[in-house]
Amino acid sequence: MKRLLIVTLAALLLGAAACHAYQAKQYQMTEPFSMQSVEECYLQYYYYIPCPTTSWFWGFYEWEQGDIIGQFFVVGDTTTGVYDRCDPLECFTLDRFRVLDFAGYGTSYPGQFTVEFDVWCADEDGCPVGPSLWNSGPVETEHNWGLIEIEPDIYLTSCSTDPGPPPAYPRILITARHVGTNPTYPRWGTDNISAPIADACEMHDIGCMDALYPRPASSHYATIHSGYYGIDFAYCPPQWFLDGDDTTADGSVYGYVEFAWRLYLKCEGSPVEPTSWGIIKSMYR
Repeated sequence: MKRLLIVTLAALLLGAAACHAYQAKQYQMTEPFSMQSVEECYLQYYYYIPCPTTSWFWGFYEWEQGDIIGQFFVVGDTTTGVYDRCDPLECFTLDRFRVLDFAGYGTSYPGQFTVEFDVWCADEDGCPVGPSLWNSGPVETEHNWGLIEIEPDIYLTSCSTDPGPPPAYPRILITARHVGTNPTYPRWGTDNISAPIADACEMHDIGCMDALYPRPASSHYATIHSGYYGIDFAYCPPQWFLDGDDTTADGSVYGYVEFAWRLYLKCEGSPVEPTSWGIIKSMYR
């Protein structure tokens, strides 16, 4: 696991949000698009809206012990950012994933602001199917962490929504569970729609897709991906996150936001046939 530090360029205080008693704070930073290796592709859903050269993000914090937050992904979706989509027939190895954490008052002392990451096969609502494919064990966050990079290096054909042959379109859920004795942090980063609008910035994502405003529950994809799952998946489907400045019940002002999480996938094809998706779902009902 690698720890990468980014610099927060600005921070403005903001109040409370809707579905949980979390708090939100705004940050501005430059997106490091250069991290991808030539052997990988990446998949992400969040907007990077330069204003003019940096982009605004929200940091959500103040959790309860046991709370689960997460995001689900479909290999083959068009990615926001600067690269083409990952080939759903070739890109089956989850090499690593990167999450944005404005760590706030994180600590180097073990056991306090601790999280555990899991990777699951997911259904169409973003709920886990079957047992966890991989668990990180306790991850100790620290003050002024920025980009946290996790390296599960696992194969995803068992999560293919089209069993083939050949198998295709793996759908996975990545979760972070707050297991520390003080789960107020990490301060999880999402994209931000309201700040660029307030600053009269041009609403576009770097790369491929225009930023929708307000971003609806379907966005450019079938559904929003980032959500609050509660303790032991009390909420499934999850509760979606509203922009921190949106006080409406339906996101009618600014809409929903996505975690600034990115998957890096190796694209080497499928050497094995996966179990039928229907069989996998029936095993764990």
